[in-house]
Amino acid sequence: MYLEKFKSRFAELSHRFPRKLIPCTKEQIYSLERRSGLTLPIAYKEFLLWGGVWAGGLFIGSNCFYDSLPELRKAAEELLESDEFPEPLPEDAFVFFMHQGYIFWFFKTSEGDDPPVYGYEEGGAGVPYAPVPFKKLSSNFSKFLEELLEGEAGVRKK
Repeated sequence: MYLEKFKSRFAELSHRFPRKLIPCTKEQIYSLERRSGLTLPIAYKEFLLWGGVWAGGLFIGSNCFYDSLPELRKAAEELLESDEFPEPLPEDAFVFFMHQGYIFWFFKTSEGDDPPVYGYEEGGAGVPYAPVPFKKLSSNFSKFLEELLEGEAGVRKK
């Protein structure tokens, strides 16, 4: 539905990501929703049902798969606190990605079925902090995945 272009391009690049895709089950997604108290957007659920446990080698080295998702919001809040960042995460923020404890990405569950993606990078805002607390990285989750895929594939060119 939302991720058809992403999934099609991934299939074209499968020689660069030769590992098996492992999707989340619907039960795992329901569990994430219960634990977070949020209803996840359709585009994100589609990603989880495609490769939410393991995405075939995509995003190696980052925390973005099912086993780490429940702890990411707390880790993001701790990073903001340690950086003395002036804004809290929005109540409806779902942190879906963290890289080495200094970058995280999230969407707001109230912003539709294919929501914009926001990010934070330690030290990225500068001090004093800019008036816009979180950087908008993409207008929607599906486009964001497409851009990440192209970046990851470019890095892995052989």
